[in-house]
Amino acid sequence: MTPSATVARDTNPAISPDDRFVVFASSRGRPFDETSLWIAPVAPDSIAHPLTAGAAIDSQPTWVPDGSAIVFARALPGGTFDLYRLAIDREGNAHGELEQLTTGAGHEVTPSVGRDGAIVYAEVTPHGDGTTGVDSHLELRTPDGAIVRLTNGPGDATPAISPDGKRIVYSCAIERTTPGGGMIDADLCSTKPTGGDRETLIDLPLTDESGPVWSPDGRFLFATSALRDSKGKAVFSSVIEIDMQAHPRVARLLEDHAGLFPRLTPALTHVALDRTALDADPEYLPELARLLAPAMAEAKSP
Repeated sequence: MTPSATVARDTNPAISPDDRFVVFASSRGRPFDETSLWIAPVAPDSIAHPLTAGAAIDSQPTWVPDGSAIVFARALPGGTFDLYRLAIDREGNAHGELEQLTTGAGHEVTPSVGRDGAIVYAEVTPHGDGTTGVDSHLELRTPDGAIVRLTNGPGDATPAISPDGKRIVYSCAIERTTPGGGMIDADLCSTKPTGGDRETLIDLPLTDESGPVWSPDGRFLFATSALRDSKGKAVFSSVIEIDMQAHPRVARLLEDHAGLFPRLTPALTHVALDRTALDADPEYLPELARLLAPAMAEAKSP
């Protein structure tokens, strides 16, 4: 593919801890399926500038808690994704040399950094039998560089460490029995940084959830939720929110009045959330069914 002069794909935004900058992956000046990292001030009409360049594919940036650096996944030409750290100065510029953090045999992706400097990420390994399947589990890189396996997989991904460091929420594979046979569904699960048993946060059997993001106070969890067709292809994506203090927990569709458009990879500033407004958002699955009903009816009509 050749670089596009008019269309770019910006994804995976991450807001700096001081709310001054957003860093994101972008295909600007590159083929549409390749990305570098860019940064822009969090302000109207701000101008973004690149942080990384070259033939490597850079994606999934996240900030370290003190805002002095980002950690991200990078794949060199012909290689797998590893994790790297890049220092960022107060003006939002790259500072110093890239530091490689992992060298695993598979792909190390979707990092999340705790306040103690530990990094939790997904280790994704393609099947060795020539099929398109992969195994994915969570690993933790300690501040001194040691690698610890946290989960068994085979479908664990996109971890997010809670603000207090006591919980990791991630996308996990749930096997379900249906009238037509078995199926795999991605829900949100939780475990401790020390590993151990997992807890399923909420049961959403019709959709796949990924990319959880915590509110700064640790009360709310936001995530991307994708509705898939019978062949597993995503046909619509939404941003949902869950009040982690509610009993029982309820997934709600983040309502923004902009219309029925796909939403994914949310990012949060540190501005206090309006809990009343969030509690007024509609329950997710019934609202999703209501929104999609006209399109489904049109598809069935002769």
